Amino acid sequence: MAFRGTGVPDGWGELLAALEIDIEGMVPVGVPASVSEFFYSRNGERTQRVWSPQGSGIGVPYLPADTGEPIRRLRLTPEHIPRRYSDVRGAHLGPIHGDAQRAMADALAGLGILTLDPYPHVMAELTEENLRTLLAQLTAFLPSREEVRVRFPDLAPEAALDRLAPLARVATVVKLGGRGALVHDRATGRRHAVPAVPVHVKDPTGAGDAFCGGFLAGLVEGRGVLGAAACGSVSASFAIEDFSLDGLRRSKPKERDRRARWVLEHVK
Repeated sequence: MAFRGTGVPDGWGELLAALEIDIEGMVPVGVPASVSEFFYSRNGERTQRVWSPQGSGIGVPYLPADTGEPIRRLRLTPEHIPRRYSDVRGAHLGPIHGDAQRAMADALAGLGILTLDPYPHVMAELTEENLRTLLAQLTAFLPSREEVRVRFPDLAPEAALDRLAPLARVATVVKLGGRGALVHDRATGRRHAVPAVPVHVKDPTGAGDAFCGGFLAGLVEGRGVLGAAACGSVSASFAIEDFSLDGLRRSKPKERDRRARWVLEHVK
C-alpha cells in the first residue's frame, strides 16, 4: 500500500500488472509525486534528497541537509487497507510516518506474519515503552544500520542488535548493505551474519526494500529465519544488478535457488 501521486509515468500500472503486483492498495491523491535523489559515497553511505512542489503536502523525513523545517505528510491509515487484504498470509510495513506505522501495525497485528522497517526519525522519537509495544506485535523487525545508529549512536551493530533482539516475536535483522545482514533468531537465541550475494552492483537503490520483501516471502513460505534471510539476500542481489526493476524482472528460479544455497552455505 502507498499513495499514488499525479505525474506517474505512462505504462506504470501495466508494468506492475505484468509483475503480478496488485495495485488496489495504491491510494490515488491529487498532488504531484515527489522525486527522490540518492547519492552514494565510496564506503556505502547514502544521502537522500526528496523534492516536492511547495505546499503540496507531501514529504518524508529525509530532508535536504540545509533544511530544518518539518515537512507535512500524507498519512496512510487502516481505513485505506482494501477489505480483501484481510486474509493475506503476511504483510510488511515499510517506512512511513511513525504514527501511521503504529496504527497500521495495530490493525494488522492479527496476521500470522507481520514485518516492519522504520524510518530513522521514528527510531529516534519512539520512547522505550512505545518501541517495546510496537515490536511486540511484529514477527520480524528489519531496520538498517542507519536506523539502528540513530537509536544507539555509541553501539556497534552487533551490540545494538543484542539490545533489540528480545523485542520482536521471531526475528530481528539489521541490514548492513554490502556487508549483508545481522540476524537474531529468537527461538534459538543465536545471532548470525548473513552475507550479501557477490554480484556486480549497478545501483544499490532499493536493496533494503528488496531484502525486506524477500524476507517476508521466506517467512510466508515457512523457510525459517535463516531461510527467510537468504531469500532477502537473494532478492537484494537481483535488485542491485540493474536500475529500477530490471534486475528483479530478469531473475529466474534456478538462479534464485543457486544464490539461496550459496547464502546458507556462508552463514556464520
